[in-house]
Amino acid sequence: MKKTLSEAGIRSILNFRDAGGLTNSRGGKMRKGLIYRSANPDKISKEDLERLKLLGIKMIVDLRGPSEFSAGRAETPGIKRISLPLDFESATRKKLIPLITRHFNPEEINKVISDLYVELVEASKQVLPEVAGLILNAGNTPILIHCQAGKDRTGVLSALLQMIAGAGRDEIIKDYLASNDYLIPHFKQKLRIRKIFTLGFFPSDAVIHTVKQKHEDIQIVFDMVENHYGGINGYLSESGFDMSQLDKLKDVLTER
Repeated sequence: MKKTLSEAGIRSILNFRDAGGLTNSRGGKMRKGLIYRSANPDKISKEDLERLKLLGIKMIVDLRGPSEFSAGRAETPGIKRISLPLDFESATRKKLIPLITRHFNPEEINKVISDLYVELVEASKQVLPEVAGLILNAGNTPILIHCQAGKDRTGVLSALLQMIAGAGRDEIIKDYLASNDYLIPHFKQKLRIRKIFTLGFFPSDAVIHTVKQKHEDIQIVFDMVENHYGGINGYLSESGFDMSQLDKLKDVLTER
């Protein structure tokens, strides 16, 4: 995926990009410059912090659990932070590590990740109304949403917001899968070094398979929203969002 100039300038935050720009069914587009998404900004450089400020980012929404915070993470003076944890990291790691290190079984890994996505869709009902409320307050936007790698928890929440904006399914899937363009080269480079130090025994192929975003995972999000909730409006209503604010939220999220 081709990066915009603003995205290309951010070097110390992995998987950083604008979640907007997707065409919607009403002939408009999801507003750009409103919601950004990324991996964790714990090691953000001073230069990139200034770039975030130039983009106007006022708030960072952290979807990680407390155990995932990096020691000595960089401060972000001038940008507010809020924690809205979707804390699945530890449990998922415990399930995946044996499948990566002992025997590489792609089907078993896929099953663990599929189960995670089912849980993520359910758990996101607690977070989505909070994020929607932030977006409705112009004093909080633009916002940056992130988890650890910016792909699963961030990917699901981004997809839900894109659904509210009326973005087409193919465009949402394309944006979700774009994390591979940002993450796979990064992980391949890191794993190449580890493989050298372990004399070729490090399970690089298994790790890459686990990290890679897959079409079937984002499909789970669509299937659950449509089949269990009757669509994104039903999902939002079930989440406790004030549906009298829905039209206003859609107006904020979209541009003609």
